[in-house]
Amino acid sequence: MTGILLSVMLAYPLTILLMGILLCLIYFLVAKARYLIYLSIAFGGMSLGIGLQIAHTPDNVSLNVTLSGICFLVFSYFVTQGIVTLEGRKLNQSLCFSILIVSFIIRCTSSLMPSTDLADFMRVFSVYTVLLVFLVLALWHVRHLVFGDILEKIWVFVLVLWFMSLAWRLAYLSYSPEMLRILFLENKNPFYEHFYRLQHIFYLLILSFSVLTLLLAIKRLIRDVNRKSFFDILTGAYNRLGLQHFIEFDLPKLSKFSLIMLDIDFFKEVNSQYGHPIGDAVIKRIVVLIQESMVVNEEKVIRLGGEEFMVILPELDKDRLRKKAEKLRYDIENYDFSEIAVGLNITVSMGIGEYATTQDFQDIYTEIDQKLSYAKTNGRNQVVSCLSS
Repeated sequence: MTGILLSVMLAYPLTILLMGILLCLIYFLVAKARYLIYLSIAFGGMSLGIGLQIAHTPDNVSLNVTLSGICFLVFSYFVTQGIVTLEGRKLNQSLCFSILIVSFIIRCTSSLMPSTDLADFMRVFSVYTVLLVFLVLALWHVRHLVFGDILEKIWVFVLVLWFMSLAWRLAYLSYSPEMLRILFLENKNPFYEHFYRLQHIFYLLILSFSVLTLLLAIKRLIRDVNRKSFFDILTGAYNRLGLQHFIEFDLPKLSKFSLIMLDIDFFKEVNSQYGHPIGDAVIKRIVVLIQESMVVNEEKVIRLGGEEFMVILPELDKDRLRKKAEKLRYDIENYDFSEIAVGLNITVSMGIGEYATTQDFQDIYTEIDQKLSYAKTNGRNQVVSCLSS
């Protein structure tokens, strides 16, 4: 039985290492998301640390303890950094490095001490406590995932379970000198079978957490890549693909919505007179002005192409829509564009309307485009809400 468990345990570090390599390849070949490289380093550190412990390489106990301890400290920091970055949060780096330095000093000091129960406990305590502290930090930053999808809930559950198992092991080893002695036996004195079982559970939890973290990281990467494809590179506004996604997935959730279609007046002349870099700067500034002027929850600003934009405003009545559109027109007309180019003045023309989501969007698009064309052919720098105005 012991031989079987040993063989299974030897497969853990290799499996975790392969996951680390996979994350590293994804980082270089797909997207340079920082959490991928953080988790890759973490998995590599854990794999090496487990491998050193199981294989008892090097044979010198003090050196083995020091090297494996460094690996586990690397894992503790980088897995937490990866988890927190995965969720768009930040760690207190000063606190993290202070914890790591203190733990490393304790670990190295204990490895140089004579082999006693106290020295063995210091070795275990220095690493387990750091890992527990970092897991608490990670749990605090991802606590909202308890209410997430099934993968996120399972991931948090396994993370909590792993934290509890670590706390239990630390408490058990603290009150069991015999178990400490078993833990630090050299390779020529095999582990007792019951400790193999304990290690088996511990490594199984690590492996389960690593697999779930890999899946969650890939899921986040797919989400991030998809989101980037929905946005215009120049302005950060949604592009036509983002508009299509809104029409298919978000629009059906609304009962009605308001629409603004906007075009920069005489924009070709701006490009001809000032150059395309100035034109690009104007387009970027227009998007900022739209976002600052709207201030409506969940509004969508879409760059349809060139100098043409669309703004989708959920459930805004006609009067408020007209006021917001006029305010936006006024803000753009009176904005000081001289910061971009001396003597530059910009105005916009708009078509606006309120629509039910039951209407075909292609028909809506045709109508709002006609309103915009009417505004452009009848003086520009105006807001048109109906073709008869």
